[in-house]
Amino acid sequence: MFGFPIESGGIIPRLAEFLSKLPHTHLPTLAIGAVTLAVMVGTRRFLPRLPAPLIAVVVAVALAQALRLDQVNVKVVGAVPAGLPAFRVPHLRMEQLNMIFGGAVALALVAFSSSMITTRSFAARHRLDVDVDREFIALGTCNIAAGLSQGFAVRGADSRTAVNDMMGGKSQVSGLVAAGTMAVVLLFLTGPLRYLPVASLGAVLIVAAMGLVDLLSLRHLWEVSRQEFAVSMVTTLGVIAVGVLQGILVAVGIAVLLLLKRVSRPPDAVLGRVAGLKGFHSVDEYGDAVTHQGLVLYRFGSAIVFFNASYFKKRVLEILRVRGDIRWFIVDGSTINLVDSTAAEMLEALASELSLRGVHLGLANFRNEARATLERTGVLAQTGADFVFPTLKSAANAFLDRSEGGKGRNKLGKMNSHE
Repeated sequence: MFGFPIESGGIIPRLAEFLSKLPHTHLPTLAIGAVTLAVMVGTRRFLPRLPAPLIAVVVAVALAQALRLDQVNVKVVGAVPAGLPAFRVPHLRMEQLNMIFGGAVALALVAFSSSMITTRSFAARHRLDVDVDREFIALGTCNIAAGLSQGFAVRGADSRTAVNDMMGGKSQVSGLVAAGTMAVVLLFLTGPLRYLPVASLGAVLIVAAMGLVDLLSLRHLWEVSRQEFAVSMVTTLGVIAVGVLQGILVAVGIAVLLLLKRVSRPPDAVLGRVAGLKGFHSVDEYGDAVTHQGLVLYRFGSAIVFFNASYFKKRVLEILRVRGDIRWFIVDGSTINLVDSTAAEMLEALASELSLRGVHLGLANFRNEARATLERTGVLAQTGADFVFPTLKSAANAFLDRSEGGKGRNKLGKMNSHE
């Protein structure tokens, strides 16, 4: 757009170099870029049904050819080789495969991540669903085709997607039309294309990029989750500071750490009955929740695995210490979809430790997979078959039957007779 090259790497160094070179702006180049911008903005404003970028590019080519802008040092695309690419299988030696493997993995990560960001952004804008697996297969297929046709790595480019969206593209037909148009241009129209100013291409990308800035979504993210907003900002700053690939890796690392934090310290609750509501609910959320002396129904909001097993045990012992005289401690398994070997060992040891205190550790509502693991590791044998229940209600009824001779069970059934 400004007629001088930028040689620095990274966004901040490039911006600094750009500002330092502003006095060297080539005015004819800037003028043709500005005209292209004006034509696009005007067409979108007054003739919104027409393809603004296409009209602007045609005007730029006509002006460049009529005014001979290439003779006043306005950079143009220049000669474009005509014809379609030939298909062939690349010939690579084994040592070359080893050399390019790391770069290929990095390209695949950047291509897929960038494509998914763009895809989900525009899908959300138009209230569409995205099948990530199908997108992944399509992206891989396109890259195989690009490799066989001597092309470069392919991804769902945000700039081209923005241009397509700006021109009203709604389906795969727009991609087919674009492919057909490019084939026609390569076969018959490479002559006029040589006069296309590079600044005009820059203007098209500027307008397209402006459409990618979605401050409303950022504001919505701030209102929904300050933590996710912070991740978004760190990712943005990471891309600016260290580059796209490194920025994405930073984002992935932060996401993994946040996930581990949430899973290692998941929400939990002691449960009780609430009049008029089905099931069992947190006593912290419902002050009128009814519990029974000597019984704790406990819900742990995550799988129990090696990095949160000790936290689970810590929370159980804290609850026992706070609530005093406890005879049964029943763990609700409805939110526990996985128990690994470390967690199973912890539960077995916990059952033994609680037994010495006169507390029975019981299990209720466990899913088949988690229950099978507990059976194989001996946890169910340690707790005893009498303390393994299909539901929390059956566990509570069993406690009342055994401790009060069934008198309390009638009270429980009456409170929840609507279930």
